[in-house]
Amino acid sequence: MPEEIVPLISSSVAGPLGVRHLPRLWLKILLYAIGRLPEGYRHGAGGFDELLTDSLGIDNAALIAYIQTERPAYLQLEAWVQQHARNLTPESVAAFNHKIITRDLSADMANERRERFRIADPTFAHGVSLNDLDDWDQAHRRLTNPAAKFPAG
Repeated sequence: MPEEIVPLISSSVAGPLGVRHLPRLWLKILLYAIGRLPEGYRHGAGGFDELLTDSLGIDNAALIAYIQTERPAYLQLEAWVQQHARNLTPESVAAFNHKIITRDLSADMANERRERFRIADPTFAHGVSLNDLDDWDQAHRRLTNPAAKFPAG
């Protein structure tokens, strides 16, 4: 079985199109398509993934199918998004990016991650930061104990 790869691109990252989370979404779906995405990672459904497609007017199923079947390079994906997004304006991109940067995780998920990472502040729920910590933790555990099987946080 091929080695799983933790998608270490943060949701805060944007490509030339300026859409945050798009590079991460592309990588997660691509990793899933080739059987290398660790168990427990979303890859197109729910969370920030669907927030992106809903906000920009992209058919979620079509995006997933395109990446899984065509396996495009990242800039090819951006070209596809430009052709298929129904709401790709500077204003919609800015509004979406603001949502990504400011969105908190659900209370349950934030609490689990604060406990796991020993974050004492009970109000800290910043989604991108807690997701990044989870990715870094997953990568560290896999690199330092490659024989073990780890579910995504």
